[in-house]
Amino acid sequence: MPTVLALLHILGCVLLAAVFFSPAGVPTLVHLLKGILREYSLMMLVPALFTALVAVWCAHADVWKWLRWGTAASALVVGVLAIWPAGSAWRMARANGLPLDLRAYLRPLVGARPLPSQTVRFAEIAGRELHADIFLPQDSSPLPRPAVLYLHGGGWRGGERAYARAWADFLTAKGYVLIALDYRLFPPATGMTAPGDVKCGIRWVKDHAASYGIDPARLVLFGESAGGHLAMLAAYSAGDSRLPSSCGSAADTSVAAVISFYAPGDLVAHAAHNADTLVGFTGAPLAGHRELYELLSPIHHIGPRAPPTLLLHGGADSVVPPEASQEMAARLAQFGVPHALFTLPYAEHGFDIWDGGFGRQLARGRVGPFLQQYAPVE
Repeated sequence: MPTVLALLHILGCVLLAAVFFSPAGVPTLVHLLKGILREYSLMMLVPALFTALVAVWCAHADVWKWLRWGTAASALVVGVLAIWPAGSAWRMARANGLPLDLRAYLRPLVGARPLPSQTVRFAEIAGRELHADIFLPQDSSPLPRPAVLYLHGGGWRGGERAYARAWADFLTAKGYVLIALDYRLFPPATGMTAPGDVKCGIRWVKDHAASYGIDPARLVLFGESAGGHLAMLAAYSAGDSRLPSSCGSAADTSVAAVISFYAPGDLVAHAAHNADTLVGFTGAPLAGHRELYELLSPIHHIGPRAPPTLLLHGGADSVVPPEASQEMAARLAQFGVPHALFTLPYAEHGFDIWDGGFGRQLARGRVGPFLQQYAPVE
């Protein structure tokens, strides 16, 4: 019995470690579990503790010597993996003066999320209706409010605007109107249309700002992953006739600031990690179409007049390497654009999707002050 129990615990610990360190290209479920383990790493203290108890039991039982050492080593490894992400998050929080809440950490992975106040159709393009979910603050104000325009992730071919609900309570409680925008997904290829859909949405918000008590001069684009790419591309290419609004209007689509989470900024570089997806998005391979990839890369549209930008990225991101945001920060610095890069060393792609995770808490701690600095609520 001790032998079987020890073997099972060693196998369980090996599986946990394998998921924790799983590389890019693993099945979606494994990637999802990896993100959960890293955001809620303290949960692994439970198997570490039980394995340690088994190791103590084996030390006094008639089992192979390597099993005694194996269970002890397994307990130690999983214990270290449990403590490292949480410890890293706490160090970052202390260094940046950000709060972390253990009670929030112990809540369900995904709790109740609010429904939008309204859903409207802001455009119909090539037979496709584009909608916007609008989340309004509960308290009334006679003054125009700033608005955050949210763009979901999903590799340009999936995802939905409902992802914005994860941020709705946080933003509306601070007095911001949150508007989640649709954009067309591939297939067919949408590289030359999705940025225009975003600009169409920006223009619609500006044209209807008075109806929702919004100040059109205080709009912030906020995107995650593919949405972060489109947020930066639309913001930095405002006025560029090569990437026009899908609505056919040449009106102003500038924004006050941009927030981008774990997004590729250089599609030429990103093609080395995700060539097939980019072929679907752009409609062409990189070979022979480098100019197209550069046109659709936010990094090539940065100039002195680019809006202030907040970049957040996981240091262990296996989907979009953290170098993507580091290169964006370097280019923004080159042109003197106000910006901030916040890297979570332990975090995977999508670190903010879990309601109580330290990644979400740290992200909120950076997003709130950034919004107040560049699109303040009066």
